Amino acid sequence: MVQVVVPEGAAPGSHMLVRMPSGTDCSIEIPPNAPPGAVLVVPDPGATPRPVQAVAPPVERKSSWFGGSPRQAQPPAPPVGTVVAIEATGDVSGVSGFQCLGQQHMPSGWDLFGDKYGIVAKTLQPGEVVKSEPGAMVFMSDNVEMSAKTGGGRGLKGAFSQVVSGEALVTVDYRNNGPGVGHVGFTANQPFSTVVPVQLGAVPGGALNVKRGAYMAGTTDVHASAKRLPAKNMLACCCGGLPPVIQVVKGPPSGVAFLSAAGTVVSRQLQAGEAIQVDSDVIVGFEQSVQFDVKKTGDIVTVCCGGEGCFNTVLTGPGHVYLQSISVDKLMSQLVTITKESEPQDGGGGGPEAAEMAR
Repeated sequence: MVQVVVPEGAAPGSHMLVRMPSGTDCSIEIPPNAPPGAVLVVPDPGATPRPVQAVAPPVERKSSWFGGSPRQAQPPAPPVGTVVAIEATGDVSGVSGFQCLGQQHMPSGWDLFGDKYGIVAKTLQPGEVVKSEPGAMVFMSDNVEMSAKTGGGRGLKGAFSQVVSGEALVTVDYRNNGPGVGHVGFTANQPFSTVVPVQLGAVPGGALNVKRGAYMAGTTDVHASAKRLPAKNMLACCCGGLPPVIQVVKGPPSGVAFLSAAGTVVSRQLQAGEAIQVDSDVIVGFEQSVQFDVKKTGDIVTVCCGGEGCFNTVLTGPGHVYLQSISVDKLMSQLVTITKESEPQDGGGGGPEAAEMAR
C-alpha cells in the first residue's frame, strides 16, 4: 500500500493519474469524502493501468494548544502522481511551515498502535520473514522463530558498514515457521520514541539519509549502512554537529523501513535553494538532494553562552527534512548533570563513620 495526495482542483468522483513506486500508471477514483490535500491509501497493482478504488483515511481535527476552534491541517498538495514516503498529517505551523507527522497510515500487513511510544506489529504469512535491530521485539506468536544474522546477511563487509552507521553487529530475523498466520511486534530501543514508517519506493533514489542508529525494523530487503556525511566542505563535515559518518537506509521500491525518533517529529519540504538553520541534534533525516552545511552562531558571547556551540547546521533544498523535538544525546547529558549534582560532596557521608570510630 502507498499513500497518494489528492491535488488541488481534483473533484470527488473524478480520476487522477498516479505513477506508483513499481512504475505502474494507475487511474485512481477520488472518494466523495476526500478534499484536496487528503491522503489516500491505495494498493500498487504493479500491472497494466486500471482504475483503483481508493479509501480516504478519517479526518482528524485538533484544537490549538492556545485555544480557538478546531482546525484541519491542509498542507499544499503535491502535483498529481506524487506518492508520499513519510506521511505528515498533523498540525501545520502557520509560522514556520513545519508539519507534525500525526497519525500514520501503515503499509499493508503492518500496524502501529499506541498514543505515545508506539508499537509496530506485522502479520506474518507462513514462511514470511521480517527483521529488526536486537532488543526491539515486544511480542510474537508461538510459531515465529528468531535468528540473528551478521550484517543482516550481507557478510563481514555489510556488518562493518552496519556497525559504523550506529547499529549493532547483527540484525534479528523473525520467520513464521507455522502453518497458519503469525505476528510479531516491535518498539524502539530509545526513550520517548516515535516510530516513523518509510516507504522506500517513494523516496528519491530509494535511499534516505538519517541519524546514526535510526533504523529500527523493516522488510528483509531494506538495509542500514554507513555513509560519509554529505557535507558541503570539510568545515561542515567536522563542525556540523553530526558525526562524519551517518546512516543511510535504502532498499527496493517494495521495501518498508521503520525509524526511531524522539518526541514530536515534524517534516518540511524545502524548495530548490531554500535554506533553514537547525540544531544538528534534532535531525532525524533528509533526502539525498538536500545539501548539508554549517553557519557560525554569532559572536564570542553567543558561542560561549548561547547554548548552540560554535555552529548551527544549515540544510538547503530541494528535498524533505525531518526533525525531532527531543534529542536523546541532550537528554542523557542532562541526566548525567543531575546525577552529578545529587552526589554528596567531598567528605559528605564520612561523618557518621567518624562518629562511630570515636565511640
